Amino acid sequence: MNQDLKTALQKPAIGSGLTVAAGLSFFFTCMLLPLVGPAGSSVPYALQNKLAFLGVLLITFVLGGLATWSKLMRRKVDQSPFPVWSAALCAVCIVLFALLVTGLLAI
Repeated sequence: MNQDLKTALQKPAIGSGLTVAAGLSFFFTCMLLPLVGPAGSSVPYALQNKLAFLGVLLITFVLGGLATWSKLMRRKVDQSPFPVWSAALCAVCIVLFALLVTGLLAI
C-alpha cells in the first residue's frame, strides 16, 4: 500500500469523516427500504427498485468498511478503541444483503 495513503487513512479526522458518511448513507438506505418491501416488490419495475437499493447498500457497505479499516489502522498506532459502530454497520449491511437476496425483505 502507498505510504501516503496509509498515513492519511490513519488520521482521526478521516476515520471519523468516513464513519459519518457511512452513517448518513445508512440513513438513506433505511429511507429506501420501502422500495424492496411488500409494496415495492409487487410493481412492474420491482427489478429497478431492487437494483437501486442494492447500489445504495453497496455504497453504505464500502463506506462502513473503509471507516472500519481506517480506524483499525489507527488502532495499531495509538491503541484507540475498537470501532464497534463501524463494524456493526458493516454487519447490518451484510444481513440486509442476505435478506434482499433471499427475498425476505419483500414479505
